[in-house]
Amino acid sequence: MMHADPPNSRDYSAAKALEGALDWWREAGVDADFSDEASGWLAEPEAEQDVAAPPPPVPPPIARKTALERALEPEAAGAPAVAMAGIPDTLEKFREWWMSEPSLADGALERRVCPRGVPGAKLMLVVPQPFEDDSEGLLTGGAAPFVKAMLSALGVAEHEAYFASALPAPMAMPDWAQLAASGIGSVLTAHIALAEPQRVVLFGRAQLTLLGRSPEDARDPLAIDCKGKPYPVLAAPDLRNLARSAARRETFWNRWLDWTR
Repeated sequence: MMHADPPNSRDYSAAKALEGALDWWREAGVDADFSDEASGWLAEPEAEQDVAAPPPPVPPPIARKTALERALEPEAAGAPAVAMAGIPDTLEKFREWWMSEPSLADGALERRVCPRGVPGAKLMLVVPQPFEDDSEGLLTGGAAPFVKAMLSALGVAEHEAYFASALPAPMAMPDWAQLAASGIGSVLTAHIALAEPQRVVLFGRAQLTLLGRSPEDARDPLAIDCKGKPYPVLAAPDLRNLARSAARRETFWNRWLDWTR
């Protein structure tokens, strides 16, 4: 039976109204409240207790050296000493040692270039180091036209020449004084003694330092003692500079004539 006059909502207290609302939601299966906004569970520190954390230190800039700076940088411990006791006593074994001995040069072994020619050659041609591209073909065979023309003018057939380098592999800006101190100069004199050429031409006067002479000594022909035997040596300009300069070729030719008379 319905009341003729339903009770007024004002007859309920606020607490009962809230309890009734919660019961209604509970019967509807809603028992949790979610929010998309995050809220902290810990009490916020008082303003006077806030301590600002120092900013993280800025990492120091990385100092990167250019390739030229690395090349000019002196070695801390100097050039490594060459294993002089291991120098073979025959030319064939020397070539094997030249291509495999770690103390002779840094870097990969495949960058090394083997000397070529037969012992007792009419002329031994020594360049400072193998060229990266070996454009003149001195050490790898098949000499370029300029080299062939030069040998022909000197009266030396290609098979009568012995081709070698003072260093087994290319090196950026070699320090010849340091290399001499490491023992490379003794390796060069041992190489000459094993090859036993009639004459030696050094292309690149800087390598005279390896033989205990200064580049100024290149003005006159020299005699270098190699294992107790003197060998006549003529210092000439670098082979590539010689190929580019007619004046240098003329000077070299006149010196060669004076040397071989």
